Amino acid sequence: MIDKTNPGGAASRHQSDRLVLVLILLLVFLMAARTPLDTDLWWHLRAGETTLQNGQPMLTDTLSYTRAGSPWINHSWLAEVGMALLFRTAGYLGLCAAVAFFAAASMAILYRQMEGPALLRAFIILLATLVAAVVWTVRPQILSLVLLAVCGLILDQYRRKGIDRLWLLPPVFVLWSNLHGGYPLGLLLIGAVTAGEVVDGLYGNQTRWRERWLRLRHLLIILALCELAVVINPNGLSMWKIPFQTVGVGVLQKAIPEWASPDFHDLVQQPFLWMLLLVIGIFSLAGRRIDGADWMAVVLFGAGGLMARRNFGPFAMVSAPILARYTWEAWQAFQGAHPGMTGRRTLSKIDRPVAPAFRKGLNLFLAALIGFVALIKLFVVSQPQLVSAYEHTLFPVDAVAWLQKNPQAGSLFNSYAWGGYLAWAYPEKAVFLDGRTDLFGDEIIDEWLTVTQAGAGWQKVLQKWQVRTVLLEPDQPVTNLLAGEGWKLVYQDATAVIYRKEPAR
Repeated sequence: MIDKTNPGGAASRHQSDRLVLVLILLLVFLMAARTPLDTDLWWHLRAGETTLQNGQPMLTDTLSYTRAGSPWINHSWLAEVGMALLFRTAGYLGLCAAVAFFAAASMAILYRQMEGPALLRAFIILLATLVAAVVWTVRPQILSLVLLAVCGLILDQYRRKGIDRLWLLPPVFVLWSNLHGGYPLGLLLIGAVTAGEVVDGLYGNQTRWRERWLRLRHLLIILALCELAVVINPNGLSMWKIPFQTVGVGVLQKAIPEWASPDFHDLVQQPFLWMLLLVIGIFSLAGRRIDGADWMAVVLFGAGGLMARRNFGPFAMVSAPILARYTWEAWQAFQGAHPGMTGRRTLSKIDRPVAPAFRKGLNLFLAALIGFVALIKLFVVSQPQLVSAYEHTLFPVDAVAWLQKNPQAGSLFNSYAWGGYLAWAYPEKAVFLDGRTDLFGDEIIDEWLTVTQAGAGWQKVLQKWQVRTVLLEPDQPVTNLLAGEGWKLVYQDATAVIYRKEPAR
């Protein structure tokens, strides 16, 4: 509320709040600007280029020999086109800037959704940044975080402010389903809000049952429209299969780190636990019954984060506004119960616009400094020399160069982490598998694990697919057995080994 008795102070405070927002978003941009390399980046770029060349989305697998010609539900086709065009025009700098921009955009939307003073919101944004940063990579996945934040904002305005913009949600889901397959996150959030209305109706004010029924009906209609909206897509009705295809791959947790449950011994993964405990703690301090939509959203998305670390980001997007709101309510309740506490006077002094010119100058200086550092970091981490150094560490760059100079007949068995890179850097050779887990499913991923871990029957898998060349990391267990099975080591460096076996005559 604007203080009419002191309009200058209110205006100064509003200006300070905006500067805090600018500062925090610049910090987010700085943290999100990183060398734009990811194991899935490359097959996204290859698919985007194929779509541009053919003039239609790539919906059939042409990158692997294990699924060659099979239908592929390419839910990220539009994002892949954007990535390919961006890489063509701006290279690694463009990709790096895009990730940092979308990370900052998602946090800006969260900030708008939050309640409380600017410093409280800034602190929670930083915490959410630490949680979500784990999944800020050069993939369409980051767009799902932005769109989830958009959904949260629209739903929050409807629930708590009476602003009905729910009609925007179906168009959002049309866009979402063409950018990334993470649209079920949005449906889950709408479902949590809808279920929360039911819970609040059962345990809340029974005299408002008609109003709640009208809200519930409205939400159910929007939920149904959003579910229908996702099929406005080149993949059509197949888009409804995405959640079941991904969840149905049982080997994901043991084969792919991002699908594994979090390891809280790792400091990078601990912010998720901190945030979860903070939300639970602030719920326990609330002086009122927790809104059904709030606790259901925290439970559902918190459970997702405990099952797979790739769900840290969605949890942060959903929980940050809830944490801010209940923290601010708890603090206000504490102030009301203890009006003489020193902490209140101290906070009032901090909040008071003392020396506004000095505060404005300091904030502008900090904003300029952080912005300058962010731009410098953006240019440094995207320099071709640095990217190349990282690329040589993460991917078999020199091994691929050797294969291109020494073409090998027969099928190539490759590392899961390198499948996408091979599709981009060595397109003339089909891969065994890449990061498209929904396409390969349990069958192919299980076979890959059997070979790499030297499980029972690994030789038969290689024979089945007529593999003559194996390209793997040197520390894969099967590399210790290949030589004894008639395979010849033809290339070796610190990153990769290549084994070759001639067909029996």
